[in-house]
Amino acid sequence: MLQEIQNLGLSEKEAKVYLAALEIGRATADQLAKHAKIVRPTTYLQIKSLMDKGLMSTYEEGKKTYFAPESPELLKRLLARQKDSITTKETELTRLLPELLQQFGSAGERPVVRFFPGKEGIASVREEVLTTKEKKMYVLYSPEKLSRLFGEKYLDDYSERRKVLGIHSQAIYTYKQNFNPAVLNELTERKVFESGTLPLSIDIFIFDNKVALFSLEQALFALIIESEQIASSMKHVFNFLWNQAKSPQS
Repeated sequence: MLQEIQNLGLSEKEAKVYLAALEIGRATADQLAKHAKIVRPTTYLQIKSLMDKGLMSTYEEGKKTYFAPESPELLKRLLARQKDSITTKETELTRLLPELLQQFGSAGERPVVRFFPGKEGIASVREEVLTTKEKKMYVLYSPEKLSRLFGEKYLDDYSERRKVLGIHSQAIYTYKQNFNPAVLNELTERKVFESGTLPLSIDIFIFDNKVALFSLEQALFALIIESEQIASSMKHVFNFLWNQAKSPQS
């Protein structure tokens, strides 16, 4: 019955002391503590709390102080008080809600950040990139890191799926002499920076109102930030870098 009593609004220790009092009747604090299996100082605190709720009473007999439980019918009054309290809080919330909503709306955009751990997390975010509504992705990436993590076949398949979906990819990568860039066409644009010129330790994908960050070494994870303001600013940064980058050597 312990959990059921707690559901009516008593704490676990209050419920233990009240049930002990119901079982043994009038008792000293020591007797209640022993029966409820709670230390005596804590038992005194629970007795006081139960008395404040009207569920226990006390009286003196001889030189001893006894405590006795009041009828469980009084639990109905406890629930009624809780109901009244909830009704009061609902009324207060109804009064405050218009002002709170106004403040919420005037605070501006709130970025949404999602974290994806591990290789599977990175793969999941790359799949989300392919859902772009604008059919456009801006990419700063390291092809050799992607290749080490997923293999060439995965990258080739991903590129083919992107083109089938009609997604235009505009990408900047760090130049490596042994890297063979994707075949350029109307859906694939590539530019490069010589090794060391743009020493990014993460890959960055920008699409729709989202910026995806990928950590491809050591701690593998991906992060998506959903924010029109941040995505727009990152697109401006990308376009600036695009104008500085070189066309790849065929």
